[in-house]
Amino acid sequence: MSEMDLKEKDASNKILSLVSHKLKTPLSIINGYSEAILSQAGKEKFSPFTSKALEEINKQGSKMAELVDKWLNYNKISAMKPVDLKKTDINLKTLVKECASRAIAKDDDTTPTVPTAEPAAKRGTYIEIDCSERLSVHADKEILKAMLEEMLDNAIKFNNKMEKIIKLQCANHGNTVSISVRDYGAGIRPQDVNRIFDPFYQVDDYFTGQINGWGLGLPMLKNGAELHGGTVNVVSDRGLGSIFTVTLPIQ
Repeated sequence: MSEMDLKEKDASNKILSLVSHKLKTPLSIINGYSEAILSQAGKEKFSPFTSKALEEINKQGSKMAELVDKWLNYNKISAMKPVDLKKTDINLKTLVKECASRAIAKDDDTTPTVPTAEPAAKRGTYIEIDCSERLSVHADKEILKAMLEEMLDNAIKFNNKMEKIIKLQCANHGNTVSISVRDYGAGIRPQDVNRIFDPFYQVDDYFTGQINGWGLGLPMLKNGAELHGGTVNVVSDRGLGSIFTVTLPIQ
């Protein structure tokens, strides 16, 4: 990367950081007050319109807060160097279970109820975890957590099935450990596979035409893996789903 490119990247990161920090305060006020008012719904007599409006304000405010957090994560990690990492020994089974629970709870909060002609059809998000209790890795916990959450969020987001089954597998390869997340969703077109790690690049969602986000989650995942001296790989079949695998040095 040339000196000019580095200067442009640094300027871009500074703008991202400034804008995201400026958004945090008004969003925290919007979300805080809307939650406080909603908590009074049992005591106050709100009209149906007012109740619906408050719920929507809080829902959209929460979505925006999450987008800003992702923006901040990307900006923070892209500006870091390996010496900046705060590495500790992390039990992977404990961390992946925590991230899986968070991803499922988040999906339950945001997934709309879809009418179906099959009332008995299964719906919901299920994450199957295959990880040894003894498997650990020496890494920056906060960054690894953000990486895992991004992998799981993507696996859920790019799946329009009522029953979403995701498989998370951790494996020891001697000097390295791999963490794979497999979904059975839409998959990625071959022409998109080489571009999904570019900042702000988004693959059109084939069933809605729009996916929420900045297009910064996968670049953050790649940057986080490389900071640790690792890699990220994706294998995908259109219509059959994708497998994202992060490989990191154990030490």
